[in-house]
Amino acid sequence: MEVLARDHMKVVFFGRTSNGKSTTINAMLREKILPTGIGHTTNCFLQVEGSDSTEGYLLTEEEPEKPKSVHSIKQLASALSNVKLKENSLIRILWPKSKCRLLREEVVLVDSPGIDVTPDLDLWIDKFCLDADVFVLVSNAESTLMQTEKNFFHKVSARLSKPNIFILQNRWDISAFEDDVDEVKQQHLERNLQFLCSELNVMDKREGEERVFFVSSREALASRLKEQGTPTPTGILQEGFQERLFTFANFERVFEECISKTAVKTKFEQHTNRGKNITTELRSLMEKMLRTSQEQNERVNKERREMADELDYMEKQLTLLTTEIKDKIKNMVEDVENKVAMTLKDEIRRLAILVDEFDRPFHTDQTSLDIYKQELHEHIENGLGRNVQSRCSATLQSALETTQHEMTERLSALLPEEAQQQINTVMPRRDFEIAYRLDCRRLCEDFEEDIAFRFTLAPRLAPFILFDLNIYSFPLPPTKFLFPFLLRYIKQ
Repeated sequence: MEVLARDHMKVVFFGRTSNGKSTTINAMLREKILPTGIGHTTNCFLQVEGSDSTEGYLLTEEEPEKPKSVHSIKQLASALSNVKLKENSLIRILWPKSKCRLLREEVVLVDSPGIDVTPDLDLWIDKFCLDADVFVLVSNAESTLMQTEKNFFHKVSARLSKPNIFILQNRWDISAFEDDVDEVKQQHLERNLQFLCSELNVMDKREGEERVFFVSSREALASRLKEQGTPTPTGILQEGFQERLFTFANFERVFEECISKTAVKTKFEQHTNRGKNITTELRSLMEKMLRTSQEQNERVNKERREMADELDYMEKQLTLLTTEIKDKIKNMVEDVENKVAMTLKDEIRRLAILVDEFDRPFHTDQTSLDIYKQELHEHIENGLGRNVQSRCSATLQSALETTQHEMTERLSALLPEEAQQQINTVMPRRDFEIAYRLDCRRLCEDFEEDIAFRFTLAPRLAPFILFDLNIYSFPLPPTKFLFPFLLRYIKQ
């Protein structure tokens, strides 16, 4: 998005140390702005861009809002300075557009340190080169194309599909002292074409022949400074310099044509192709997602219908099971009631035995009588409880276990297989305890005894002593229940 939104064309000059990159840019600007010299001169990245001001100034990354004089560039950017910036730093040089036609066309020229002075070449490419529109390789005509220069463009080509590349065989003015100039020139041309067309595969041979130029940037700069009134040093223009000046001017013409047409086309063609690829991949991905979502939707709907059917079946079975269980519980409660009632009825008929087993001293005072009745009640409760429990508990326990087993099997049949194996661990394992509690004291709380010693004389019977026992109103069951007690009282 940043590249597409950018309103200028970016040109990056690369090459080995002291190949004349800064001199080439100065010649194109027709003024000596960037520091030049023998050896390692440029220490950081220098970006020349147009400005509407009448005087040039520069900005640094450390102080982007504080303009500095153009003359301080030698201290900040020169490798020979003691206050130079770091190699991966960028200095922006804002130069008046009125002094250079390229800058008026929104072209930005970037000068770089030598690619053979730092191991951080990948960082440079990522930071300064990925958005470049044109690359200019400034090579030294005194030597062949070096592997260091090839490696740089191999890395650039790996990140950009087809970078626009120009190759300048600089310092071609030394050819004035050579005899086999044509053979050397042909050798350079063949190796450059081999690199551009075969190794990088960024252009064909015909286009490659139009991208390689044999120039002398120093002569071009000196000649243009001379046109502006700056004296030319003696001996700087060698024999045949007019042809080299013409070649440099031809390079600028082809370069401007590339900037205005080819670079723009190539730039947006890359983005267009990439956009097509992204769209194709996105369409394929969305189609795959659509198919997957449809399949998943069908599968989920099928599972939902199956689960709904299972749930409906489960609800019906649970309703039926609940009804059956309630009926079983009701019947079991009735059976328990009948069983206990019949047993209790039988035991009540045998209460005389329990009463006979009760052997406590009997006194007629009220306190002793209350204690006597309380102990008698407890004796009867414990005895009846033991008898009823011994006769009913085993039968009731068996019936409960049978009913619980039937309920578990019915419920287990409704569960999946994996859950059936866990039902025994999920269901609570508590022994069912049957307790019998007969509150004789509460049953006999309305009973009041009246024991009095009386004489009765009958005309036809000998006199004898009777104990008169008066029993007041009682419901029928307590009366029957207490009848053996009364016998006990009479015996006492």
